[in-house]
Amino acid sequence: MGIAIRKVSAVVAVVTLILTFVAVRAVQVHAGGSTSHALLRDASGSPVGSVTLSSEDGVVLVRAVVRDLPPGFHGFHIHAIGSCVSPAFTSAGGHYNPGAATHGAHAGDLPSLLVLGDGTGKLRFVTDRVTLPSLEAGSGTAIIIHAGADNFGNVPVGTAANQYTPNSADATALTAATGNAGARIACGVIS
Repeated sequence: MGIAIRKVSAVVAVVTLILTFVAVRAVQVHAGGSTSHALLRDASGSPVGSVTLSSEDGVVLVRAVVRDLPPGFHGFHIHAIGSCVSPAFTSAGGHYNPGAATHGAHAGDLPSLLVLGDGTGKLRFVTDRVTLPSLEAGSGTAIIIHAGADNFGNVPVGTAANQYTPNSADATALTAATGNAGARIACGVIS
């Protein structure tokens, strides 16, 4: 009988420990919204990856894992509206930019995503340009992966012999707005 009581006591202790952990975690999430996620889908609606955003020590840690995407560098941004209507994902609006900054300094401008030859990629970085409550406020926000690389507002505009030929007015306007990263190939609402 003593062994049975000890087993029951051990089970009760483990269950109490688990419930305490769950309760503490629920309070942490409720108090600060410490983690947000986005499931990335391509234009056909197929899942192609995920993004996790975690609030840590006054910054946001962003972790992305993707698959089945074209190899190369891709623009990777937070867009202003939490909507991902395929196939073009224009429902997500422009870059998240509450400070009305120029491109390259938008709060939603993030490091480029490098996709390997096998279509997979991982990205991990921290940013202090956003907070999780600001990303989830109002209509929310979305993560967009673009078809091409982001030039971060770097457009050759000089005319000297040792400078590049200036870009067209259209290319300069696209750069100012989005980094001229091309079509939106994947989208996920941050929640």
